[in-house]
Amino acid sequence: MDINFFIKSFISSNSYLEKFDVLKSSAIKEEYFSILIYLCFATFLGLLIISLSYFLVTQSPETEKLSTYECGFDPYGDTRDQFNIRFYIIAILFVLFDIEIIFLLPWCVSLSQLDLLGFWSMVEFLAELGIGFIYVWCVGAVEWS
Repeated sequence: MDINFFIKSFISSNSYLEKFDVLKSSAIKEEYFSILIYLCFATFLGLLIISLSYFLVTQSPETEKLSTYECGFDPYGDTRDQFNIRFYIIAILFVLFDIEIIFLLPWCVSLSQLDLLGFWSMVEFLAELGIGFIYVWCVGAVEWS
């Protein structure tokens, strides 16, 4: 075939451009255009609410409003004091082991339908979980001292 044939047919054919016209596609008009209008409305409404709340509020800073609130009592010292990092370590370990325990429920429910690969994959996961817990215990990260 000749390349000139393709060039002439491409130039003379207006139907080619009409086939790939994005705005005339019914899927974009019917499905995505409504999403675009929704996003524009949500953005406009969010900006309107933020700007109105900024301009309509009365700005009256007082020393009582700017002070630290500790259950109705006056603060017992500087609020910027450092505290023990073990609280965060225990919280992170709790979340980590809690999420890993969540993986056990689907495994227990579908245990009878699993093949050997699924069974031994979860046994390996449990072994790694146990090794991790033993390591954390031996390091002393779960002890509050």
